[in-house]
Formats: sequence, structure tokens, C-alpha cells
Amino acid sequence: MRTRYKIEIGFVLLIIISVGLLSIWWQDQKQKMYNNSFTSIYDYDVILTTDSTLNNATLYLPLPVINNTSSVGVDTVEHHFNNNDPSWEYALVDTEHGLMLSMKNEKARSIDLSTMVFSNQTIDTMNPLGNEMVLMPKYNLTHNVNASGVYSRTSEQFDYESRVYASYETSSNANTSISIYLDARNEWWIGGWQSNSYREKVEIILSGSQDGWTAVNGELVTGEGTYEI
Repeated sequence: MRTRYKIEIGFVLLIIISVGLLSIWWQDQKQKMYNNSFTSIYDYDVILTTDSTLNNATLYLPLPVINNTSSVGVDTVEHHFNNNDPSWEYALVDTEHGLMLSMKNEKARSIDLSTMVFSNQTIDTMNPLGNEMVLMPKYNLTHNVNASGVYSRTSEQFDYESRVYASYETSSNANTSISIYLDARNEWWIGGWQSNSYREKVEIILSGSQDGWTAVNGELVTGEGTYEI
């Protein structure tokens, strides 16, 4: 009986040691996969939809900015939003509401633009305000406690007011919508893709010709996704 008992104890200890070693090995493998695949990205999108031609159009749009600088804006201007349409002119402009993206076209029509900028450091997706590029300008920022936690356990939603400048001539019954989106995320692969992110959207619908600034509502959702390896 004693011999059998010792064998059983030894077998149990062997299983415990094996499980411990396997756990250590797996943690090491996960860390390697995480380090080898980890990427941080900013996606910036502008969608202009109109049912009429916009003549002599000038737009100043919210831009991902921190400390009045924007690496996303610089990439957008240098690469023309990765778009081959030569009719659009892009520039960064200092306005009364801060740094914004200028878009100009003598005969503007609907267009869907996007740019992707890689970051060489981890993006703070949990607390981007004051730490990361966010769409600017922002006024009357409020924490929407009713919407927080809806998208994921750690998510928080903030509502705010922004500004869009639009100047163009078009028919009186023309409808034009402008949507600006920012998605900033960290992503990695451990047996499948995982990520965490913050995202923003600013959307506005305009009617007829325009010549000036318009207030527009914005939404920022932070802390989406997973924060565990």
C-alpha cells in the first residue's frame, strides 16, 4: 500500500510540475507572438457625399491633433489621402479653431478618402485625451455615463461639439453630408487577432450653398477591446 501511495503521490507531483512547466512555456510563447505581431495604427477617414456638384469648394475639417501637431495630417497632405484624383488640394491650416485639414476643389463631387499611419509606440487607447491625437477642435466635452460600458466592459463615451468650415456654391436643394472618422488601435496575434482601440466620429448634413463655420456633434469612445495578453 505504501509503495502504491508513493507512486500515486509521485504521479500527482509529476502532473503538477508538467502543468507548471507547460504554463510557463505557453506564457513565453504568447509573449513572443505578441511582440512579433504587435502593431499600432491610426486610421483617418473623410467621406463626402453630395447629390450635386459643389463649385469652388473649400472645406476645413477636424483633424487628429495633439499639441497643435498632426502626424496623420502631414501624411494625409504628403500622400494626398492615397487618392489619385488631382482635382483635390490638401493642406494643414491654422484656423481660429486650431489646426485643421483644408480640402479644396473647383468642382467637388462625392469622394471617400482614407489614410493609415503606423505608430512606433503603443497607443494609449484607454486614456487618449491629452495623451494621443484626437479629432480637434473639441468644445463642451462631456462624459456620457449612460453610454459608457455599452461597447465593452472598459469602454467610456465622451460627447462634444466641433466645427466644420464649408464654402461652396451649389443648387438650393442640394444635400451634402460630411463624415470624419478616426480609429486608433493596437493589435496583435495570439492564435487569432486581438486588439484595443479608441474611435471617433463627426458627422454633418448641409443643405444648399455654404459660406462659413457650422457647429457639429462629435463622439469619442475609448477603451474598447482587450487589455490582457
